Amino acid sequence: MAYVILRQIFGPSIRNKINKDEGEEYWPDKPPFVIAGNHEGYLDALALAILILERYKRPPCFLTTPRMWRIWGKYLARKWLSMIPIQEGNKEDSLREAMAALRQGNIIGIFPEGRRNTDTKNLLKGKTGAVRMALMANVPLIPFGLLNNTGHRLGAAFRSLWQDDKFINFFLGQPVDLTDFKNKPIDKMSLEAATRKLMLAIGQLCGKSYPF
Repeated sequence: MAYVILRQIFGPSIRNKINKDEGEEYWPDKPPFVIAGNHEGYLDALALAILILERYKRPPCFLTTPRMWRIWGKYLARKWLSMIPIQEGNKEDSLREAMAALRQGNIIGIFPEGRRNTDTKNLLKGKTGAVRMALMANVPLIPFGLLNNTGHRLGAAFRSLWQDDKFINFFLGQPVDLTDFKNKPIDKMSLEAATRKLMLAIGQLCGKSYPF
């Protein structure tokens, strides 16, 4: 609901910030799938949500930190913004909720870096949730890369909507090949290896190194 409202109010301005939108051929024909990419600016999630709404007529469910829940409030975060909280010390509940969303045919959006990254050269170490969900649900894992100079904080991002030199470049990649990890135990070693494969794909799309 909220993504539809936000799209109507801010959608045209945010859509105009998307200077490039490449890799259209890599969008799956239909959900469910997991889509994961680097995190640079405050508008990353809204830009991704707008692109997904345009194509699939439904918003993604985003895995988010508890901080975002404190900002929006539990009801708005869950019911309006389709957020799934990543609770420290109780991540299994978050995983179960995300898996249920995938079984219902939804799209899960996630930023494996875990937070906005101001480093212009290197990605942060990737968390393993994206590949774990894709393997457990046996759904495509789609990488994307962003180049975003619209601002790391809310105020700067809002002002950027009226600044011609602020933009978002979006690059979608082909699904990450997880064949080597399927039908095998999902353990720490396999998750780390699969996550490195995902992060290298994201790095190629956004022009950053993955030094892990």
